[in-house]
Amino acid sequence: DSVREAYGILQKYKAGKASLEARIIENEEWWRMRHYGKSDGDCVPSAWLFNSIINKHADAMDSLPDVTCLAREESDRNAARLLTEVVPVILEQNRFDATYSDCWYDKLKNGTACYGVFWNCALDGGAGNVDVRRVDILNLFWEPGVSDLQHSKNIFHVELCDNSVLAD
Repeated sequence: DSVREAYGILQKYKAGKASLEARIIENEEWWRMRHYGKSDGDCVPSAWLFNSIINKHADAMDSLPDVTCLAREESDRNAARLLTEVVPVILEQNRFDATYSDCWYDKLKNGTACYGVFWNCALDGGAGNVDVRRVDILNLFWEPGVSDLQHSKNIFHVELCDNSVLAD
């Protein structure tokens, strides 16, 4: 019953996100047509869009953020210092610079990007570790009308996978 209820909520969220999905797909198709030099009949492809996005992307990569964890109160000072040392190592192990790059292309083409922070049991020889990845916004579903995902009552992250993987 709870799975049926969750599936019903997911379907409602999908319906509420349909126009955003259509716009993202249209943006991606337009970018690919313009990027690869194909004419859509209305206008002749030029290098302007490609150069604009590539230059903005280069600016973003030059501004790759550094990690600084701040203490909320005096007793958190040591934990904040430790996190400031540990988090950059985790990001480096996750090749965060590549994830950051991929997300910036999404931001420039669609106006937004999503990062996912997951626990991956397969990392570090099976011991597990934090896994930071780009999340395709087409695979995320949240409450219609909510602009901050953290305020959605539910969030669904869906992916296609082989049924044999689910059986394991």
